[in-house]
Amino acid sequence: MGVIFKVKEKNIQQTLVLIKPDALLYSLTGFIIERVSAILNPIIAASKVVRVSRQLAEAHYANIKGKPFFENTINYIMGELHYPDQPEKRRVMSIVYQGPEIVEKIKQYFGPTKPKDCKILAKKEGIITLRSQLSYTDYSVNQEELIDNAVHASGTPQEAEREIKLWFEPGDFPKQHRLFPYMESKEHFYYLSNTLAEKRPQVVSSYVKGSKCIVAPGNLVWKIDYMDLIAYRDGKEPSQPISHIIAKYRLKNI
Repeated sequence: MGVIFKVKEKNIQQTLVLIKPDALLYSLTGFIIERVSAILNPIIAASKVVRVSRQLAEAHYANIKGKPFFENTINYIMGELHYPDQPEKRRVMSIVYQGPEIVEKIKQYFGPTKPKDCKILAKKEGIITLRSQLSYTDYSVNQEELIDNAVHASGTPQEAEREIKLWFEPGDFPKQHRLFPYMESKEHFYYLSNTLAEKRPQVVSSYVKGSKCIVAPGNLVWKIDYMDLIAYRDGKEPSQPISHIIAKYRLKNI
């Protein structure tokens, strides 16, 4: 087993922000980053542009699976709704912000999820949120799947940790900004792609024909993912679906 690293506890938080495909389509990225910086002055701990795989999208929105608007939400975050004929432009800007109580600060500044609620908040109470400035959907149409709300922000510190670990690997951060436990892998982990639909996917430590590498020696891996890979390999009970781990370390980078 690899060495566990953990940064000393500090009175700080990290939160995930996604600048969604609709905001990228309308060239709002710079405005969003400038506004967050000017209003809240947080540290950018990590950032990247991501081509969102279906596995990553489904892992991120696992809490709404089975809802009527699930499929449209997946297509939205993957960029298929806004770039139906330009797959090369389908992407999301993902940012990890860091600072004291930053989860709640950004959540409050972004405002309610529905653009209509942001407009009402601005009109009735004079509270100007980021989404009230960015939302351009015709909200007279009362359908969730038609909402363009430009950005996502984690709702709680627990949600932020889960989402950060989903969208980012430890190596995406400078060492001083790795707030969650991580490890350096000392071995290989492969999965057999033809077993993903089975109840118990197969993870092995040596290459076999048809297998795909998830993690190699020297890779930095979140501790929970490393322990789950060992659990899958050894036939024990993991804490998350193997597809969530694959979304982090393999499929989103293809």
